[in-house]
Amino acid sequence: MNKIVRKEQFSEKVFLFEIEAPLIAKSRKAGNFVIVRVGKKGERMPLTIAGADIEKGTITLVVQMVGLSSKKLCALNVGDYVTDVVGPLGNPTKIENYGTVVCAGGGLGVAPMLPIIQALKAAGNRVLSVMAGRSKDLIILEDKVRESSDEVIIMTDDGSYGEKGVVTVGIEKFIEQEPHVDKVFAIGPPIMMKFSNLTAQKHNIPCEVSLNTIMVDGTGMCGACRLTIGGKTKFVCIDGPEFDGALVDWDEMFKRMGTFKREEQEELAHYEEHLDSLNAEEKAEAKGTDIKMDSDPTNDPIEVLTDRNAAWRDELRKSMKPKERTQIERVIMPELDPVYRATTRTEEVNIGLTKEMAMTEAKRCLDCAKPTCVEGCPVNINIPSFIKNIERGQFLAAAKVLKNTSALPAVCGRVCPQEKQCESKCIHLKMNEPAVAIGYLERFAADYERESGNISLPEIAPANGMKIAVVGSGPAGLSFAGDMVKKGYDVYVFEALHEIGGVLKYGIPEFRLPNKIVDVEIENLAKMGVHFQTDVIVGKTISVEQLEAQGFKGIFVGSGAGLPNFMNIPGENSINIMSSNEYLTRVNLMDAANPKTDTPLNPAKSVLVVGGGNTAMDSCRTAKRLGADVTLVYRRSEVEMPARLEEVKHAKEEGIKFLTLHNPIEYIADETGAVKQAVLQVMELGEPDASGRRSPVPVEGKTVTLDVDQVIVAVGVSPNPLVPKSIEGLELGRKNTIAVSEEMQSSRAEIFAGGDIVRGGATVILAMGDGRRAALNMDKHLRGEA
Repeated sequence: MNKIVRKEQFSEKVFLFEIEAPLIAKSRKAGNFVIVRVGKKGERMPLTIAGADIEKGTITLVVQMVGLSSKKLCALNVGDYVTDVVGPLGNPTKIENYGTVVCAGGGLGVAPMLPIIQALKAAGNRVLSVMAGRSKDLIILEDKVRESSDEVIIMTDDGSYGEKGVVTVGIEKFIEQEPHVDKVFAIGPPIMMKFSNLTAQKHNIPCEVSLNTIMVDGTGMCGACRLTIGGKTKFVCIDGPEFDGALVDWDEMFKRMGTFKREEQEELAHYEEHLDSLNAEEKAEAKGTDIKMDSDPTNDPIEVLTDRNAAWRDELRKSMKPKERTQIERVIMPELDPVYRATTRTEEVNIGLTKEMAMTEAKRCLDCAKPTCVEGCPVNINIPSFIKNIERGQFLAAAKVLKNTSALPAVCGRVCPQEKQCESKCIHLKMNEPAVAIGYLERFAADYERESGNISLPEIAPANGMKIAVVGSGPAGLSFAGDMVKKGYDVYVFEALHEIGGVLKYGIPEFRLPNKIVDVEIENLAKMGVHFQTDVIVGKTISVEQLEAQGFKGIFVGSGAGLPNFMNIPGENSINIMSSNEYLTRVNLMDAANPKTDTPLNPAKSVLVVGGGNTAMDSCRTAKRLGADVTLVYRRSEVEMPARLEEVKHAKEEGIKFLTLHNPIEYIADETGAVKQAVLQVMELGEPDASGRRSPVPVEGKTVTLDVDQVIVAVGVSPNPLVPKSIEGLELGRKNTIAVSEEMQSSRAEIFAGGDIVRGGATVILAMGDGRRAALNMDKHLRGEA
């Protein structure tokens, strides 16, 4: 929460805010912006920083009341708090002594132009400023601009102040009066920047423009801000926001800026309802459990609970012959009815095992002396021990065993691909029988503990006084944090978004992983002593060097692979074509499908989802729940799909159409720039590629055209360069991954890393395994044992 310490009204709809944000004030530079959120249901809104006071720890923002979010912000007063302010974001303006520069600010654009004018003047430039507005009351910050300018021209459309005319008239005047102008900077409405650039181009002068596009996260995670710059797709939030105006596809920008115009107008019409929800708090009802244990909970220590030779365990093995155990059929997970569940976004598809189901399934485990299932688990859960505790009816003990090695058992029991990991190593498979349902049992034990209210915490070692920083609160970061706090370290987790959980929150829908499940796992870590801090981007808000100066002895980077991939085909930047990251973030994290929230999402009737992984399944099943007719297109056959078989099964049951051996090659837009058709290339399978899957090959001359009004691109992600590129001396691998040793240690001895930022894309459980291994080895390193 960031306190408003000053508010000034420039005109009917333009306000200046001075807001407490000490870390941002210290690290911001001219040209940077922040993401602001007002209220728990507010959208993430980009605003360029107009100034900062390091001593006071404040930043200055100038806001025009145009839409729902800006109207809510402008309704706040001194003493009120802005829910979230994160930054500084974007690349700062390149400041150097160019010689003579013209700085043109149109309307509100004068505010972000001001720090650029100040910096250019401090660098020794001759600064000529043009201030433009429709009328006198829209000319802002004149005194401040004059302080750092050699000359100022003021232009108003109606001639009520300064000279009558548009901004380009002022630019032309300066160009004509000066012997030479070296560069033009322009910030304001897109149309003003386009014509400022054309004016500069006419005189062969480079023109730098600052683009304020649609954004969700502002860190490169969603791709909502993408534009064609110089013939290539760029992300404004990480590649910009400033670009050479001559390279900008202005027509595309004008169209993309109107993506959510209709939705935003409808939201504005219900402004009072949104305002009423500003301070409303929704508390999830605590769900109890009807399941009762048949005996009192055991107080045995973890050593007894995991001892295969313990008396209780030996007695359990003798109670049934192995042959009897293998004859028990594998349990089938109860599920919601497909027709019903395809209409509900927040009800979990898998209902969970009953007590009887769980105890019967646990009997199938042969309690192997050398359990190969443990070898298949990236976090080395003692699988037979937790299962045998379920078999004897000690469900809380089973949860205790799980939590001894896993920070997120309720999460892993739901989303981990056990069929490719622990269950793939089960001895039953060698007997041509289905594996023990390890994942279902893990979920059962974790859910029972949570719902019973008898949550136990792992044993914590005495505090050792050493501070550890964790970058990112996804599976890798949370797993690492849990292990390090157990070892006695003082652990701080820094998250760029406004909620803890990373991909668990923004990427996985609630019908697969309810938010309340993730929240409880995070609360448990907090109770263990882990500190969480949102709205902090390491490398932007605070640097690694600043963390080390504050006494952090070790840093773990688990920032994920949040940069969405696109296919770079014609028409891909059309309106209503989104990355799966953007789509799922809008729906999952921002709750855009809820009419009471501020984040817009255009309704769709015919949705095309491109891809064959779990994220593609999540996207198409989400779109189905929002009322669309959904087709999933994948360039290989169904056999090669990387998605979990369970997810494919669920998607088909819910009515998703599968169009395999097809691949988009072009999108066709209507006159407004919105996608209306997808041209698909028919494919066939050729020889296997490096991944072992048969390569898709185009069938020459064979295409199919589908009518669509929304496309979700789910063709993978790449590591976000924002964090790794901000750390000096850090060796990077392929596609901006962080290069690490087998111990997860980077080229800088104090920095370890794991998860997608190292792997480039992996499962939740593999990321958690990296976090555990990093914790083990960082502990050794800090204790001098490495």
